[in-house]
Amino acid sequence: MSQHYIVPNIYQDMSDQSQGYFAFRFVCQHCYWQIDTRPQRSTVSTASNIIDIGSGFLNGFWGKAAEAGQKIYGSQWHSEQANALQKAWGEIQHNFHTCPQCHQTVCMRCFNIQLNLCTTCAPDLRADGAHFQHNLNIEAQRAQLQNNYQAPQFNLAAIPSAVTPEIAASQSHPSSPQLPPPQNAAASSAIAGYGVQNYPTTGHCPHCRKEGTPGKFCEDCGTKIPLPDLFCPSCSLPVAITARFCAECGAKLQSAT
Repeated sequence: MSQHYIVPNIYQDMSDQSQGYFAFRFVCQHCYWQIDTRPQRSTVSTASNIIDIGSGFLNGFWGKAAEAGQKIYGSQWHSEQANALQKAWGEIQHNFHTCPQCHQTVCMRCFNIQLNLCTTCAPDLRADGAHFQHNLNIEAQRAQLQNNYQAPQFNLAAIPSAVTPEIAASQSHPSSPQLPPPQNAAASSAIAGYGVQNYPTTGHCPHCRKEGTPGKFCEDCGTKIPLPDLFCPSCSLPVAITARFCAECGAKLQSAT
């Protein structure tokens, strides 16, 4: 070849010996941009060429001829491969530059021609300044949003609640006289029923049906006696203390166990 190049180690050999062509891929060491060279045909690529070479030198002795032909073919292939690499680099080397500072070979996108350095050794100050200013704008906008933020006002009256009017009335008058501490099972049941009038003081064990105090354990079998439902567990409507099933949706209540 007329000119010899020092090819940087940024290429991948894409040659196919069975198909008989040379091809290479060159990759940027920064951004991994790549370019493939055009294929170059080999002159010693086919099996028939190997046999012809061996047969010609060894007067047709098949085994030794094929072995000698393979050796000659291999050496010629590597020689053509080196020349093909030189030619391929000569065609695409204008797409790359070697940085004199870090000695990496990068593409045109990663090289600052004015400073003769790669963008890692000589970053683009204009791009860095624009990025820094953009981050400052984002922080300023966040601060403005935070300073002008107003919490949304919710309509609490529209939120459904299971609190009875009696409970709401008792909580709205904190100065009302307090009930004395419970002294017996009936007072304890009243506390368990949140002060609801006519709250039952007795219930039946769901296992042996023995009568006992709601919320306590059965004296005969040890099963806990459930508290009667004040509200339907399915539709949340108030139910009678003595009801066993909800009159609205038919759900089974604790008193029906």
